Amino acid sequence: MRKKLVCFLFLVIGGLILAKGVLAQLSIGISPLTFELTANPGDVVENYLKVYNPSSDTTIKIGMVLEDIAPTGETGHVVVEPAETETYSLAKWIKVEPAEFDLNPKEEKFIKFTIEVPENAEPGGRYGTVIAGAKGVMGPAAVGAAIAPRVGALVLLTVPGVMKEELVVKSFATLRKYFEHGPISFEIRFENLGTVHVRPTGYVTVTNWLGQKVGDAEISPRNVLPGAVRKFEASLPEKWLFAGKYTATLTGSYGLSNIPLTPTVITFWAFPWKIGLGLLIVIILFILSRKRWLAAFRILIKGEKH
Repeated sequence: MRKKLVCFLFLVIGGLILAKGVLAQLSIGISPLTFELTANPGDVVENYLKVYNPSSDTTIKIGMVLEDIAPTGETGHVVVEPAETETYSLAKWIKVEPAEFDLNPKEEKFIKFTIEVPENAEPGGRYGTVIAGAKGVMGPAAVGAAIAPRVGALVLLTVPGVMKEELVVKSFATLRKYFEHGPISFEIRFENLGTVHVRPTGYVTVTNWLGQKVGDAEISPRNVLPGAVRKFEASLPEKWLFAGKYTATLTGSYGLSNIPLTPTVITFWAFPWKIGLGLLIVIILFILSRKRWLAAFRILIKGEKH
């Protein structure tokens, strides 16, 4: 019985190790991960992406797939799904060749995808993804053929013309209202009410209660898709702050015409309580021992007169 149990555990552990090794070998790489393009109605745009097989002993049969995308959550992630309306759909404009091919171990291939913009295309943004997926494998990883990795490159296309660019600050706040010291972290949520993706840039400028500038926290530029709310973070790296009220002003711009953001202002407080507590203890000790200090001071003065 004990021998059977040992053999069973050996097989389970061995199977897990083998499965882990197989899964680690089966993967697909793609580059670049994002294309930001501009095309007029009637244009034909050609681009290339690289698909590669990092495995050292497995051949992967690749199938190329074209899908629309939509934003999800507030961290900039997207999901692959059919567009709810024709307004933002891009997949049907794209053709890819070859549609299927084999990638040998350590091999890479450049795949051409062509975007044919219709003559009657409306101005605005169109969004899709070109996906490379495993349709089969040949080699040691064949036992894990049921697991088919997929990886895609995002394609963000702008059709110029009369389009709506509108970005609003949905919220602007610090992570808390009171700080002992820096860094001071800010959270900004932008909402895109327009018909094309935009990339806001700007700063959070911090001033103290005297109106003196303390520093700037830069906003890292990232795209916000139409209809999406995306969260940005900025940080003021000042280590020590004097006690008092501080003002943070958000300014910046977005869009092809650098449309200015409406300045947004918030306040927060700084109170270095450890330093304050230390000063308070010193003051209290001085008050409690002031008679001794005064006596010592008189002796010192008299000694100087002699």
